[in-house]
Amino acid sequence: MNTYETTFILEPGLDENRVNEEVERVSQWVREAGGEVLDVQRWGKRRLAYEINRKRDGVYTLMTYQGPSALVKEIERRLRLNESVMRVLTVLHVPPDPVPEAAETATISEDASDD
Repeated sequence: MNTYETTFILEPGLDENRVNEEVERVSQWVREAGGEVLDVQRWGKRRLAYEINRKRDGVYTLMTYQGPSALVKEIERRLRLNESVMRVLTVLHVPPDPVPEAAETATISEDASDD
């Protein structure tokens, strides 16, 4: 199973309870499809880079989850059918490579000797 990150933007006029319901609904879809929700980050109301449906703001949420690849297609399909959702983007989550301590120490030493 792969790890995915889905970011979706909800209508800015939704109250906090409705936003929580929408996030819980998406989490439930992931669980029903055999996936596992790893993290949910609610970024709150933010300014959009450009107008979408004559709106300048949106409520952003980032959800990280594991599941089969068919799950992504189904989640995006359901979100696009939801009238409260303005935009959806899903990407494959690739964790950053850990930097070995020896390489980090060597870089610091080289920077100090340049002076």
